Parts: sequence; structure tokens; C-alpha cells
Amino acid sequence: MITEEHLKEKMRRIDFTCPDSIKDWDMDALLKDMVHHIGSIDGELRDSLIYTSFYRLMEGNHLSQEQMLFLFDICIDESHLFNEIGKKEDDSVFTRAFSSLVLALLLAKDRERPFLPSEKVQEAIHACFHYLEAEVDTRGYVQRKGWAHSIAHGADYLTEVIRHPQFPGELHQRSLDIVKSCIFKEATYVDNEDGRLCSAIEALVEKGLTDEELHTWLMNLSGSVNERYTENGYSLSFYREQMTVQQFMQTCYFRLKWKDTGSKSRDHIGTVLQKWHRHVFN
Repeated sequence: MITEEHLKEKMRRIDFTCPDSIKDWDMDALLKDMVHHIGSIDGELRDSLIYTSFYRLMEGNHLSQEQMLFLFDICIDESHLFNEIGKKEDDSVFTRAFSSLVLALLLAKDRERPFLPSEKVQEAIHACFHYLEAEVDTRGYVQRKGWAHSIAHGADYLTEVIRHPQFPGELHQRSLDIVKSCIFKEATYVDNEDGRLCSAIEALVEKGLTDEELHTWLMNLSGSVNERYTENGYSLSFYREQMTVQQFMQTCYFRLKWKDTGSKSRDHIGTVLQKWHRHVFN
């Protein structure tokens, strides 16, 4: 198998400004090399070269349906999306997080130019839910290794799952539950995870989630914070959880406002944040 340094040198030679030159590449071999190193701890290789090239190859329609199906089957398997799932502060997170990001790209491409059989779309939906529930390594940027960003990348994957035409409406509540589970992981998010999770909420609204349904969910979300205050008082763990939820709700408020929708949900957020500002949790 090709070494990381050799692959970096090879990928730097891909000229995306000259699409015709890409036809000269042995794409099957290149894709296998890229997937093999998808979880590299070399941030330049993993993020700037491999992921960015996956994006450009799909955007430019340089991959065949067979090649995209190959990527789908590899990225969703136990050695990639679920590689060492459950481990924390471990390099395996890079494989999981970047596999989820490629799956998001593939679902987006399938909306534009369908190539996935229905059963694979359903597999992608349920794998996304399972992955986000099971992921415990919530680091954003890792010093000397670059972005892990598992929750942000998983949120991108969830957003594309929801946007897909085959996403069933009966899974709206399940999706909301997944977002809540991500918010209440043992994490202090500082790398725009709230914004990426809010994109999944926006996608649900676009797919028909009503203001009443969102309002009910937001009440449940804020209620969970109040319950934790009753149980734990103003502890460090409560403070961090409350700030995570507050940041998410602030982002959600403005996303809804910019779309001129969700007035009842926005009113609830405003009321809750005003109380929390006064340290009232009931």
C-alpha cells in the first residue's frame, strides 16, 4: 500500500483546474489509496488533500456510479464509520469523522444525480443515527493533528440524511432525539458544533417539521437543563451543559429568525434565555 508521503506527493499533482487531465488518472487505484489513509493523523493529507479531493471529484462528476458505490460501502463499514467506536482521546476518531463527512458528500450527490439503491439510502440513515448516538470522542481541533470534529461532521451527515428525498417523515422525532443526545454528550463545544447541529434542525423545518413540534422539543431541551440544576445545583458540569444548550438555542433562534419562521419556538427561546440570564432555572 502507498505510503502517506507518497500519496501526498501524488495528490498534490491533481490539477482540478484542468478537468480533462483527471481522466488520465487511475481513479480506482487512487480511491483505494485515499480511503486507506482517510483517518491519517496528518492533517494536511486527511483534510486538505483527501477530503477536499473527494469533494472536488464528486462536484466535478469525475467519479462513476460504481466508484461512488465503492466509497459508500467502504465508508459505512465497521472499519471506517464505526472504527473503534466508543474510544475517546484516540486517533481512531479521525477515521470515523472523515468517513461520516464522505457519506454526507455521497448523499448530497445522490440527491443531485441518484445512484444509490433505496436499501443503501436506508442503511445510510440508520447508520447515521447509530454513529451519532455512539460517538464519544467529541474533540474539535486536535493539536498537531488537525480537525477531528466528529460531532460537526456527524451533524453534516445527519443534515444530508434529512435532506434526502427518501428520508421518511416519521423519523423527524428520532432526528430531534439524536440532536439532543449530541448536545448532552460530555463535551464543551467551541468549534461551531452548535451551528452544524442547527443545520439539521433547519433541514427538518424545510422537510415539514412544524413550529409546534419544534417548540415542544425546545421545551423538552430547556426542561432537561432545569432538571439537571435541580439535581446538581450550579456545579461545573451543570454550568458547561447549560452553556452548551444556551449557545445552541441562540444559534437556533437566529437561524429561524433569518428564515422568518418558527415564531413560537423563537418566543420560547427568548423567554428561557432571559430566565437563564437571571440564573433562574425552573
